[in-house]
Amino acid sequence: MRLWVQVFSSRERNPNFHEALAQHLQSVVEPGTQIEVHGTKKGGLGEQFRFFQALDLPDIIDNVLTCKHASGEQRYDAFVSLNSTDPALVEAREILDIPVLGFLETTALMSCMMGRKFSLITPNPKFALSFEQKLRLYGLSERLASIEAMNIPNLADFRQGFIDPVAHQRVMNEFDAAARRAAAAGAEVLIPCGSHAVLQARRGLREIDGALIVDGLAMLIKMAETAVRLHKIMGTVVSRKMLYQMPDPQVLQRAKLDYGIDL
Repeated sequence: MRLWVQVFSSRERNPNFHEALAQHLQSVVEPGTQIEVHGTKKGGLGEQFRFFQALDLPDIIDNVLTCKHASGEQRYDAFVSLNSTDPALVEAREILDIPVLGFLETTALMSCMMGRKFSLITPNPKFALSFEQKLRLYGLSERLASIEAMNIPNLADFRQGFIDPVAHQRVMNEFDAAARRAAAAGAEVLIPCGSHAVLQARRGLREIDGALIVDGLAMLIKMAETAVRLHKIMGTVVSRKMLYQMPDPQVLQRAKLDYGIDL
């Protein structure tokens, strides 16, 4: 089984994050599962801003196409978006014939099985709006207790947390404070959303003030493995009736002429 794992962060600009993420994911997969973590060319500067998301989104779309065209032994069994705001999730499901999973959608749905209310722990307040809008789209707003923000306005500051013990402790202190606010707001399950999810998962803290802290990274990968197996059993992975309807052959042919892409 081969899983394409997509993140916004550039490997060249944030190598320590990529290394830590790959190590953690590899530690939870079943024997025989291969994971490839792919970033964008420049991403990770400030995805809380829609402007930077828009700049980096074409790289993700290009990667979706690369994943689609892989064949033979290089074929991927699932496309897994570890970006916490689930960018291009619908777009990927429209054209890929393999399972496509997003971090926020998957962890939120799983958290609903673990408790009545969940909270998100985000890097900064600016991010809160994007998450709130996505959860409303998923129909999960009523299960949301709160969105608690850490005080990390510049996402690039997270990079030091992977190499500097003092910076690491600052991030964890910010997370713990936000987690306690979430528990006080009624959350039974807490979802770290952002680069701090890797740091939190690696330190292994599983509960704070009675609220469960999920390892969303491991949760997403395990659900991806399950989705691949279900795909083999059922033969289908996504409904083509409406939201994830695939372009018909005529549109696909026009795409070659109008966009220069082979779908």
